[in-house]
Parts: sequence; C-alpha cells; structure tokens
Amino acid sequence: MHHISRLSDDIVVTKSQYDDFSIPCPWRNFEIIVDNQALYVNPGWMAELSSFFQETCYGGRENEPVAIEDVKYGEMLEFLRCITYCPQRKSITVQNVSLVMKLASKFDMRPVMARCEQYVARTAPTLDRHRLFQVTCALSHCDPNSSTMSLLVDRLAGMKEDELNEMQFHQMPGDVVAEVYSHKIKRRTERRKRFCCIM
Repeated sequence: MHHISRLSDDIVVTKSQYDDFSIPCPWRNFEIIVDNQALYVNPGWMAELSSFFQETCYGGRENEPVAIEDVKYGEMLEFLRCITYCPQRKSITVQNVSLVMKLASKFDMRPVMARCEQYVARTAPTLDRHRLFQVTCALSHCDPNSSTMSLLVDRLAGMKEDELNEMQFHQMPGDVVAEVYSHKIKRRTERRKRFCCIM
C-alpha cells in the first residue's frame, strides 16, 4: 500500500518511491530540524554541494543538529529528494523547479542551481504563462543575471499586453519588470520598422 500526502496542489509525495529521511543510518547521520521534525542527511554529500553545509556539517558543530529557518518541512523533504540519490533522485519538474531553485540559492548549492537553470532553459518554450511567471519570479530572486533569466524575460516580453497586465509583478524585482517591458517596447519598435520597410 502506498502512503500519499499532498504538500500543495502541485506537489504530491509518494512514500513508496522516495525516502523520507526520517531514520538515521551510518552514512546519513547528520540531523536537520525543520518545523520541529528531524531529517537525516549524508553530511559529505551535502558539503560537496553547498558551502552552507560545508560550514554547518564540518565547521566545528559536527555532532549538533542544525535548525533550518524559513523553510517548511514538506519543502525541505521535496528538496532533499531532488538533490539526493535515496535510492533514486527525484527529477526536477515544472511543479518543483521554483522550490528547488529557492532552496538551492538559500543553501548556496551552485551545482543544483545549474541543474535547475538547464531544466528551465529546456522547458521555457513550453511553459504556460502561470508557470513561466512563477519560474521567472523564483529565478529573479536567485540568479537575476543568468542567461536563463534573459530567456525567460524574452518569453514574457512576447506575451500579449492584456496577459502581462494580469501578472502579479509586485512579486518580481523592479529591474526585471523593467527589462520585460523594455524588451516588449523593443519588439514593438522592430515590428514597426519591418512594416515600414515593406511599405
């Protein structure tokens, strides 16, 4: 029998497929406390991925559990499943990429950020406008100067004016919003020039 719990409308956790990190073992013995619940991770693997965990796991507090603030238990569990082979690593998907980027940025996990950006670059042309906006918001807070960000801004700029007006741009840094509209104006100007050349 499978135990299924729902973290949100988009993320469904199936216990039978992925580990829940709730039980320590010899290679996964570093305790992380999130929402007063323990998660056990491999300190070597976490330190390989993250300067935050290098310091946390090997900076003199090796035997002390670390409390993670501003992250929900379900979010941390999903994140661990996406970065750890236990027994298999969960794929980055359109449903979890924003969360994984946010936590990879929080913990300074550059290899995980790179994996997320590769995924976003591959899927950007197929994202619906809701997901496109969600992913752009997440990346704008994590790595606003990446080439992937430019790709997302260009996609947003290609949207119709009424679709853009429905977006919640207050969730995005102002310079990114300005860039979207700058691209939009540039596109409009180029279209007019092409039209004038035809005439």
